[in-house]
Amino acid sequence: MPLPRSLSELTPEFVSERLAANGHDAEVTSVEVGPLDGFSGIMGEVAVIDLGYAGDTDLPTSMIGKCPLDDDLARMYNSVMNSYKRENGFYRDLADAVPMTVPDCFVNEYDEESGLGVLILERIDGPPGDILAGPDVETFSVLVEQLGTLHGRFWMSDAYGDLDWAIDWTLPSLRLGIPIIQEAWPAMRSARPDMAPVEILDFFERTWIYDTETWLDRYAQRPWTMIHGDYEFDNVILAPDGPVVVDWQTPMKSFPGGDLAWFLGLGATDESVAEEGELLDVYRAALARAGGPDWSRDEVLDDAAASLQFHCTAAVSTLNGVITAGAPPEDRTRRRFEKMLSGMMACALRWNVLDRVEE
Repeated sequence: MPLPRSLSELTPEFVSERLAANGHDAEVTSVEVGPLDGFSGIMGEVAVIDLGYAGDTDLPTSMIGKCPLDDDLARMYNSVMNSYKRENGFYRDLADAVPMTVPDCFVNEYDEESGLGVLILERIDGPPGDILAGPDVETFSVLVEQLGTLHGRFWMSDAYGDLDWAIDWTLPSLRLGIPIIQEAWPAMRSARPDMAPVEILDFFERTWIYDTETWLDRYAQRPWTMIHGDYEFDNVILAPDGPVVVDWQTPMKSFPGGDLAWFLGLGATDESVAEEGELLDVYRAALARAGGPDWSRDEVLDDAAASLQFHCTAAVSTLNGVITAGAPPEDRTRRRFEKMLSGMMACALRWNVLDRVEE
């Protein structure tokens, strides 16, 4: 059976066949697709999938479905980022090996030639995280420790690095995103000249915006691990037994500070910033304990600061796209990307990016 172009095209026959291929013997008699509250995707469709069965089964009747959006913008972003190939590979090869709780995967199909894919995942009970509010510092600490453990476990590891979906910063398609950032940057800098001190904006412009390929190569030369790639509180579900980490479309071979900077910056609260030194120590200890390097606080911050050229300029580009598309200021997606921009620029200032990143 061909892969669907949208979740609305899922049929009982398709789901039954794919469940059987993944070792689940159940006859599906009905499929109902409904919205997932609070979700709005740029690249993919995510929805609640309610299933009816012909007989008794241990499978849940309510799951989460994911597939690429069937539009040109989404196809362009997915071709640049290989998002669905990476998520397909993660659930096929490594979901059981990461030191975090992730959803069970019941259907995992992807066709690289067409770019079509579908995932049907466990629906987790519990409230979703919210970067607009930020986690309490105890949850922050738990998630930072898990991140350090992930990075330590896969430190320079062939178990991840040799997989065909384990991209790094040399991936040719990443270069396709350069014109998007170069177009967005002057527009946003003109509209928001105070989004960071001028010397920081000049630094990002001088190094990353107009010399991107040089810096992509430098990124690829740093010591690497498997990073989540979008480790932030909106991708966490607060289940009764502890946090569940979702959205595994962005793992890559990269330096660990990219994940750490993204999480600390996007989820930042007054409390987390006040206790950032202690959170860094939690991360450092977990990283070393799981097999990574025994870094000092400064070494961790040096690695995190190295990611800010990408994070800050990507946040500018994405927010510009959301605004250009007409999202009003009160729209949650726009507010989310506003916080991404402000949070990452705050890290650039707080961590003294000009002192930590050598030109």
